[in-house]
Amino acid sequence: MEYLTSVHLDPKGDAVVLTARGRVFVAPAAQGRLVRVSREPGVRYRDVVFLPDGKRLLGLSDATGELEFATLPANGVGEPVALTSDGKVLRFEGVPSPDGQWVAYTDNNNDLWLLNVATKAQTLLSPNREGASDVAWSPDSRFLAWSQAAPNRFDQVLLYALETKTRTAV
Repeated sequence: MEYLTSVHLDPKGDAVVLTARGRVFVAPAAQGRLVRVSREPGVRYRDVVFLPDGKRLLGLSDATGELEFATLPANGVGEPVALTSDGKVLRFEGVPSPDGQWVAYTDNNNDLWLLNVATKAQTLLSPNREGASDVAWSPDSRFLAWSQAAPNRFDQVLLYALETKTRTAV
């Protein structure tokens, strides 16, 4: 499939979300029906993943003219819910926390951001412009780890504790 841009498995392994030519589909892993999730004319999606509850999807939508994070119902019934609306810089794929309350993402400035799904508040975690990569959550969603280039150009690993809002180089 030359137009398939992303494929992600749901948390239980029962379905996959497919993004192709800006459209979003959910396909069962076994028997069942293919669901077209995105229905808005002229709106395209990218980097769509399942949220941990398996009932919602998270992706980047161009409905406003900028790439903004939105959730969509995985069963295709209901409207998308915008999580961001301030797209001044191109955003990249979000990494949801295991509890589904947070999304970590990078932008075109190489900054790392943390988005609270409930309040839609965003926090800049790493403004070093060197780029954050290998973003990973602890299983209990209390810590976020990532790697980035240090001033000496060697990679360093950083850890952010959500409870105390502290960042530590490890």
